[in-house]
Amino acid sequence: MPLYVVSDLHMGDSTLASMFRDSDQGFRFADLCSSIARTQDGELVLLGDIFDVTAATPPPKGLTDFGRALEVPIGDKGQRTLAQIMKQIREANPIALDALEALSNEAPVTLVPGNHDRHLGEAGGREALDAAGLSKVKIEPMAVRRVMDKVVVLQHGHAWDPSNATATGGGETMTSVIHHAIVPFLRHLAPRSNVRIEPDRIVALRPEERVVPVLQRWLKPGVFEMFIDAFLELLVANGYLSRALAWLATPAIIRSRLKDDDDLWEHAGLSALAALEGGKPLPGKPPPPDVLVLGHTHVVDWAVAEGARPESSGSM
Repeated sequence: MPLYVVSDLHMGDSTLASMFRDSDQGFRFADLCSSIARTQDGELVLLGDIFDVTAATPPPKGLTDFGRALEVPIGDKGQRTLAQIMKQIREANPIALDALEALSNEAPVTLVPGNHDRHLGEAGGREALDAAGLSKVKIEPMAVRRVMDKVVVLQHGHAWDPSNATATGGGETMTSVIHHAIVPFLRHLAPRSNVRIEPDRIVALRPEERVVPVLQRWLKPGVFEMFIDAFLELLVANGYLSRALAWLATPAIIRSRLKDDDDLWEHAGLSALAALEGGKPLPGKPPPPDVLVLGHTHVVDWAVAEGARPESSGSM
């Protein structure tokens, strides 16, 4: 059975910064869906972070204080239901999602939720996907398939990333703050003659805390210090860090933390190889894989390792 895998499309609400535009990414994804539909017995696995539900969810506290501190018109927002968010994502990405709906009527399509769309694997997720017109898309916590004589395990991969492994790890708060506070703040700034500020670019940063050194280069002296104070207050208000840690969180300390976080894809890769070799269990306890496929890191990489069984090999 031909197996196609796509991850990290981050399709989002049109009112927010976008990692990818439907007018570009949508046509390429639609071409892929058409190709799969013409393939006998083909299946598409959507391997997480297909929908950016986290980005569409504002932080529950502190936006008004953040806006007041920086003298920009940013205020607290009401929370939307998951179904409302998915409907708006559908409206903002008609090319990609029309193609996905059409494919799901002709071939198997399975969604494995990631950290940005983990909500779809929880209570109300099925109904929200239905509300977006994707009632025939199945939802599985991971996908285990047999391709020829190989066992293929497909997971999003965020389980090896402490800040994103759970909803309370901090990653969701940072995503929410970037989209609903930092990007609107940057859009409000007057342009600088010697610095090119492109607010939407920062949503593609990995790890997302890299926003701090980027803004240190983009903002005028004095403005950056005001931003850091308001930024840390917003993180404290939403439980990302404690008041004591906020007092200690200088730009230099934040950059030192980023040095470890920058190696996320390497940590994930080493963990995946250990799992293929039988030295580390996979989250969810799937059968031992011959091939392991992950998303999440936004880095294209693969490796082959000698598996526990002499005749098997693995890829990631």
